[in-house]
Amino acid sequence: MDDYSTLRAKTLGSTHEEEAVTVNTRALIDKVLARYSSENTTLRELLQNAADANANYVEVRFQSDGSASVPPGHQPDFKELVKSKMQRMLVKNDGQSFREEDWQRLKRIAEGNPDETKIGAFGVGFYSVFADCEEPFVSSGDQAMAFYWKGNSLFTRKAKLDTKDRYTTFLLEYREPSELPDLKELCKFFATSLTFVRLNSISLYVDDYCLLSLEKKTSPSHVLQIPESINSITRDKLMQIAKVDTESVQIDAKYMNVTHYSPPVAESQTFGAIFSRLTSRPVAPPKESPHSDLSAYTKVSIFLRIATATVNTSVTPSFAKELERATKKPPPKTTKLAILSMSKDELDASEDAEIFSNVLPGKSGRIFIGFPTHQTTSIGAHISAPSVIPTVERENIDLNARVIRDWNIEMLRIAGILARIMYTDEMSALARRAERQKGQLEDLFDHAIHIMKQFTFTPSTPASAVGEHIRAEFWGYPKRRSNSIEVMSTRGVLPSSRVRLSSDVNFLVGLPLLPEKIAKEAHEFIRGLKELGLLTEITAIDIQQELQNQALSGAQQDLFLKWLAEKRTKGDLDDNIVQTLLSVAVATTSSPEDPNGDVTIPIPLGMIKYYVNPNKLSPDVPIPSDCLPFQVTKALTRPQLMALGWEEIAVLTWLRFICSPPHPLPASQNIELSPKFSAQVMAIVSKNWDPMTSKQKEDVVDLLKNRRCIPTKMGLRTPTEAYFNTVKLFQDLPLIVSMNGVRDKFLTALGVRKTVELKLVFERLMSENATQGGTKWSHLDLIRYLTSVWNDIPRDDITKLKNTPICKAETSSPQSQQTLYRVSELYEPDDQLRKLGLPILYWPNWKAGSSEGKFLTSLGLKKHPSAQDVLRIAAVSADNAKLREAALHYYVTNYYNNGYTAFNAAGQEMAFLPLKGGSQEKVKLAAPRHCYSNPRAAIMGYDILRSDLQEHGQKFGVAVDPPMTFCIDKLIAQPPATIRDAQNKFSYLSTRLAEILPHLVERLSSARIVPVPLKLSDIRPGPTGKLKWIPPKNCFLGGQGSPYYEIFDFVDLGQDANAFLTKCGSKHEPTVAEVAYMIVREPDRLLDVFGGEKKYMGALRSIAENWSHLKKDKMLVREMRKSRFLGALREVSAGSGADGGAAEENADGGTIREFILARADQVLVIDEYVTYVMFRSEILTAPQEDILESFYTSLGASAVSARVFPEWRIGNPLHAEKEVERLTKLVLERCRLFLHNNNEEVAHDARWLENNLRVSYVDTIRVKNTLKHEGYKTISHLQSKTAAITKDTVTKQTILYVTHNFLYYDVSVGLVTIILRRPKPHSYLLLESLLSTELMVLKSRGFNVDRILRAKAAEARLAENQRQRRLEEERRRFEEEEKLAREKEKLQQKQILREQEKQATRETEQKPAMPGAFTESSPQRKTNLLVPPIVDRPRMNNFFGKITGALGFDKDSRQTEQIRNLLDYQSPEQQQQAQLPIKPTPHAQPQVEKPTEPHRIRENLRRAVESSRSHDSNHLFSPPDAFVVKEQKSYCDSRPSHDITFAGNSALGIKLYVDKKVKVQDFFGKNAAAVNSFSQLLKEIAEIYSLKITSMHIYFDEQGTAIAFNTNGSIFCNLRFFLQLHAEAVAKGDAEKALAYWFVVVAHELAHNLVSDHSAQHSFYAYVYYITPSPSSYFYH
Repeated sequence: MDDYSTLRAKTLGSTHEEEAVTVNTRALIDKVLARYSSENTTLRELLQNAADANANYVEVRFQSDGSASVPPGHQPDFKELVKSKMQRMLVKNDGQSFREEDWQRLKRIAEGNPDETKIGAFGVGFYSVFADCEEPFVSSGDQAMAFYWKGNSLFTRKAKLDTKDRYTTFLLEYREPSELPDLKELCKFFATSLTFVRLNSISLYVDDYCLLSLEKKTSPSHVLQIPESINSITRDKLMQIAKVDTESVQIDAKYMNVTHYSPPVAESQTFGAIFSRLTSRPVAPPKESPHSDLSAYTKVSIFLRIATATVNTSVTPSFAKELERATKKPPPKTTKLAILSMSKDELDASEDAEIFSNVLPGKSGRIFIGFPTHQTTSIGAHISAPSVIPTVERENIDLNARVIRDWNIEMLRIAGILARIMYTDEMSALARRAERQKGQLEDLFDHAIHIMKQFTFTPSTPASAVGEHIRAEFWGYPKRRSNSIEVMSTRGVLPSSRVRLSSDVNFLVGLPLLPEKIAKEAHEFIRGLKELGLLTEITAIDIQQELQNQALSGAQQDLFLKWLAEKRTKGDLDDNIVQTLLSVAVATTSSPEDPNGDVTIPIPLGMIKYYVNPNKLSPDVPIPSDCLPFQVTKALTRPQLMALGWEEIAVLTWLRFICSPPHPLPASQNIELSPKFSAQVMAIVSKNWDPMTSKQKEDVVDLLKNRRCIPTKMGLRTPTEAYFNTVKLFQDLPLIVSMNGVRDKFLTALGVRKTVELKLVFERLMSENATQGGTKWSHLDLIRYLTSVWNDIPRDDITKLKNTPICKAETSSPQSQQTLYRVSELYEPDDQLRKLGLPILYWPNWKAGSSEGKFLTSLGLKKHPSAQDVLRIAAVSADNAKLREAALHYYVTNYYNNGYTAFNAAGQEMAFLPLKGGSQEKVKLAAPRHCYSNPRAAIMGYDILRSDLQEHGQKFGVAVDPPMTFCIDKLIAQPPATIRDAQNKFSYLSTRLAEILPHLVERLSSARIVPVPLKLSDIRPGPTGKLKWIPPKNCFLGGQGSPYYEIFDFVDLGQDANAFLTKCGSKHEPTVAEVAYMIVREPDRLLDVFGGEKKYMGALRSIAENWSHLKKDKMLVREMRKSRFLGALREVSAGSGADGGAAEENADGGTIREFILARADQVLVIDEYVTYVMFRSEILTAPQEDILESFYTSLGASAVSARVFPEWRIGNPLHAEKEVERLTKLVLERCRLFLHNNNEEVAHDARWLENNLRVSYVDTIRVKNTLKHEGYKTISHLQSKTAAITKDTVTKQTILYVTHNFLYYDVSVGLVTIILRRPKPHSYLLLESLLSTELMVLKSRGFNVDRILRAKAAEARLAENQRQRRLEEERRRFEEEEKLAREKEKLQQKQILREQEKQATRETEQKPAMPGAFTESSPQRKTNLLVPPIVDRPRMNNFFGKITGALGFDKDSRQTEQIRNLLDYQSPEQQQQAQLPIKPTPHAQPQVEKPTEPHRIRENLRRAVESSRSHDSNHLFSPPDAFVVKEQKSYCDSRPSHDITFAGNSALGIKLYVDKKVKVQDFFGKNAAAVNSFSQLLKEIAEIYSLKITSMHIYFDEQGTAIAFNTNGSIFCNLRFFLQLHAEAVAKGDAEKALAYWFVVVAHELAHNLVSDHSAQHSFYAYVYYITPSPSSYFYH
């Protein structure tokens, strides 16, 4: 039913009486009080009620049981007083008296105070008094109310007082005397309660003694200005702070010392304590407690600050409605929220008293809802929020209920905003104090730390979300968060955006920093500022702004540069920031012109690139403007200067500045005007000369070489104009003056001369006008002089000497003696060189190792000619054989000594090498690359080097052999003319096989270079008529012994030549592809060459074996599809001839096998042998070899089944469910065995058969097979079949149709065609054998049937489990029915007893009274009243008639007689004789006969079935036994003897026993099929009766009358009767009569499990078994 609204309306409109819901008041109050888990709950509620009544004073009195007997003025023992038992508690306040609605509300639970300004909301607070008392009493004004109980219901009674009391009083009588609460904790509770509760005074009395007096004083409030930077509206805009009032509060406490008294703890007497006293030193007695006078009073005070926010609320009507529904009062339009805090001054002024320990906020204050809750605030301040809605017990804030949660969260946000306002106000006050102290801020740091700690957020408990909401609003949620908050800095209280965290930046005096003390002691608050981004480290922008404001002084710039270098080194600042800071920084240094240092020079650090290294440059020398003076950098280390991106100014850079200053320097600092300054510069450069690189030295030389910067005796000169003092050749030279620190090496590099300039030497000593010494110098004199000053000759002069002709050559011509040569044009004096006609230096008594020889060699004097010069002499001397031979001999002799190995002689184009074969008169010359040194290359037509030079060919650059490419080109252009010529050329080339690269092999393999003799079959003869030339890849190596000799061209040119041909692609045998091409293109010729079918098919077989590679040749495949080259077979009758192919007669003589060449599309592949037999004389078939069939198919050959189209004609279906099931099971079982023993390709496996195969019986099956193939005529055959397989076009299932008398071969043919892809004839026979043979026989033949037997065993186990479940269900059903029956019997027995008693009473009343007779029934009569037993009424013995009629045995006299004997049938006459009359007993009550209940009969049957068991012995011997039946003897009363032994198990697991006289092996061989059929029959019967299959047994004897017997629950059935009566019919598929017959037999034997003899009761149970089979059987259905 879905319409619940209608149903509810219908229910409410019903006429049934309405009932009110009742409440157990006591249980309700107990459950409410269970939620008040905290202490002092009752006092808290009563104090809150007083505050709601606007009371100022509350008095709490505890009264003990002895207070009335204490005389006035008696001073009690306060130690004992506080230990007294209290009888009652009295709480009174001076608030407003109760109104009538207050009295009424007091009586109603859960009806809270509707005033939205009051805290009470749930109406259960007052009922907390029941936690302490049973019946409270309340008086207020002129009325009083008493509470009392009646059972679990609470009642009240009011009374009118005579006088009006100014106090409202609550009297709580304890249920039993109770101890005082912990007084110290109670005092702390009252002190805490007074903080926010609107009370001014609280007093505590015990009896009449005042133990505590608390007074609260409040200063006038003043309005706190809300800063504009703070948004006073909450996030959801439900609330807004209208104003904030602050007031100072003083709480004075006066308490008796007894309240803080703690009795001394007795010292433990444990072994450890005793031992410690024994081993420790004596301890001084404890000092007396400051509260030793317990009756004295202690006074303490505390000072607080409370900021109260007036909050305006603005909620939607729906929100207000929901909130009112939850709290029973509307939300207030205006409410209050206060924060209690303490300034540093207030904290210092307050006294440290334990009574105020809960008042001091500490690290985390509490939320007060009138009274403190368990919830902390997460800051060091208390928050009073009377409008916050707590949970029922007022200990926590409700953040679960939807509307209440939203309200409370907004209130918490108001608390966060108010906390921020208070923080800002306290920091503003601190700022004003800082201004008054004029920079002395250290005293205020503690105040700032106190404020920050007070507003440091920590996780709130128990609900962390409370603190998170307050914290989020304090800092402002992201959309409206301020980017600054007030903090104390080194420059006073400033916004945090202007303050930076203190760091190592100590060079900026104007930047406000956070003091280290504050950062350390208020680290949590500072960490929060950093996380929110409100306080940051000093940034580069901060430093940049400060640097822009003022220049750095000496100490500041040192600190700045050191700090900047350190940050850069650590990676804290990147290069861009460093450069930015330097660009705005300005350093200062004193002016060198001002000795007092008052004048400073600003130095912008942004333009600085260099610094001065005093070890290289003097600090007083002038430096460029981008170099920082040493005066500024002297405090910095080199790594620090490098970290700032500055480089050490190089001497070269400084020298450029000195030589070319941007502004003129004073004369005293001009290098070309001041010798002193020039000497200083030279000294500096000389000092740093060695570390300079070559390039730097060259630059220095370039700077100074043309400047007059060298001081000499004749003034400043350029370096090349100045001479060292060691030059003495002439007297008027400008010699340098002494310069300290300037080394000669440096001056030499500049060009200062140590030798006289060559121009002067030539002018003054070697010219015609030479006057020095009065003689003219020869070239010998000049060389000797120059050799003496060789090391001092400048490089330029050496160059001049190399290019100036200064020497003479040897000559016989007087004219040539005056000619001068450059030294590099002459050769050393040597006889071998003179033979070559080269110019020789004129030098008498020449010594190559002398100083002059070495000097001349340095100027270019040649020791030997170059290889090019020698070979040129040999080339140009074509007509001068002597000179040519001398040149060739010199070249060979000095090849290694003169270093000619590096010369590329092969690249010379001039002809200078004599060739082999030329005459002495006319020598033929060739260039190195036009001749070769291997004489065998002459066979290819190339020039060969002269024999005596062949061993030196490599020196002349002559190759051993011509390039292989040239040889190949010649060979292809001019093939060998004869076979002998081919042998020679191929043999030469075989020596160079490694040089024949793949691309050359490819050319050779296709070139017609191999001469071979012509054959008769050749169409194109060669030019000579006897030879032809073929490519190497088309010829094969070998002789006439090859089987392919007549088909392909074979040659044999010797081992060396054959190796060359092998390299070029010749093979010893043709490849399969080549044979394939040949056989495809000339099939008839090859068939003739092969000499018949055998070799031809061998060639085809090799092609098929390599088909996976050959099919990649697309051209070959196309030709194969078109060519008539495939060998095919056709069987024709012996009478008909064979045309077009070879024929071979079969062994049986009936047909002739004809071999024919055909195309692939003309050949059929035999895949169904049965179909092939029909059409074998009309079709061409492929040989039955797997590899050939696959080859033929890939070329387009079709399968026989693809070209023969069957047309099945299936008859009418027959109803044979059992046969279908049996055959299906047989097929699936044997097909698994078939597949297990199969090696052919499988199309469908056993799993596919299980899912797709269906069996159906029909009356007839016929098939018409029609052959349809191109090139064949259409032929049809019509056959009758006993089995066929087709596919249902609707269900897509494969159907096996069979007739009743089907042949297993037909079934096998159909199954094999769908199981295998290409079945063979033996496959049909194998499956036929497996289908028609019993498993045991197959096992004896070696088939692996164990898996099938295991499967059958598994099926049997499954069936047994199902049978057990059915029996268990029947057992449970019997128990239920038996229970009902017994109850019914008891009722019936009681009814019978009542009827008997009534009957006896009536008989007594009706019987006339006799004198002296008893008036009541006789006791003996009563005791004879018996419950009639329930007995089974014997059924009439008509069992035989019913069974024989029902099962049809009345028509079979043989079976009828056997059943009659088995069931002990009695005729009606015999039954009458057997029945004896029963006479009634006198005076006996007639016994009521009742039939047995059906469920009891079924239970007996079930127990009989369960008692059936397996016979566990291998032998069974039962002696004859006979029952004694008095009424009649019958055939069934005698049991014959049995002597049988175990023989084995059937396929279904039924044990088989045979007579000991029977041979087991012979028996199984003859009766295996019958045993399995009988087992299947008994299995079905066992399933009907839910019998275990193992309780059934088969036995066989050769003689006897027993059909079956039962021994101890094991049923044995005689196989001999099955063989005689039913085996033949069952084998034909008719098992109906056999099943009925043995069903009756088993019913008879099962009855023996209940009744051993053949009685009427046995017949009854046998009949019941027959008519009551298992409900799960198909008999039942």
